[in-house]
Amino acid sequence: MTGTGTRRRLGAAGAITVAGLLLAGCVYLRLIQLKHQLADFDHNFTVDTSDGVRITCQHPLLLTGDVRWLGVTPEKIRRIGHAEEWEVRWVKQLPPSVHEAGAYDIVVRFVFADDKLTRVSIPQRYFALMPKKFLLDLLRSLGGARVNKENRSVEAQLAGARPDLPGIEKLLGRPTAESSKPGQTIRRYRYVPAGSRRLARAAVFDLNVTFDDATGKMLRWEGKTPVGNIGFNFEGAGH
Repeated sequence: MTGTGTRRRLGAAGAITVAGLLLAGCVYLRLIQLKHQLADFDHNFTVDTSDGVRITCQHPLLLTGDVRWLGVTPEKIRRIGHAEEWEVRWVKQLPPSVHEAGAYDIVVRFVFADDKLTRVSIPQRYFALMPKKFLLDLLRSLGGARVNKENRSVEAQLAGARPDLPGIEKLLGRPTAESSKPGQTIRRYRYVPAGSRRLARAAVFDLNVTFDDATGKMLRWEGKTPVGNIGFNFEGAGH
């Protein structure tokens, strides 16, 4: 009986593992398709910048389960007819005994219709200090990004204006941690989805921003997610 029970448990564990690998593979394929869509941004997305930034997917790909797999957990869910709206709030983590005035959490809204992500909205308040074009340039650059499946990383190159160190300080507040290397300062901002306290370690997002000490210009913007990293290197940075 003991041997039978053990085999059953191992069989169940194996089935769960295989199912997880298959799910990850399907999500990966949809993410690659999304990358191709971003390469032809204007054909696949519409953008409304009248109040914040609202990006609508003309040919939705990502499923509700895909977005959860990426580590995104809603704090609130609101039904809108056959659709649902997620409000996701990422809470910035500060070092012990460090406090700051003001709210620096990040809030994004996702709308799903027929289980597919159709719209992403970012409130206007985040663009008081960050140009909307900067965000859209980041998204467009992902269309030509280099994907390393083995390392689970994406690397994009882009030119154009970007926030400097004082701008990032005003936008994101005090960093979770700070480090340096010759000629550069690296600020790390750690965020945990407000709706996933029990999954805090699994759902952590780190944002690492590297600046040139001499010019204050941003050299690199890197997001470390639970399932991989996305890096943006800025052409002509530091010159």
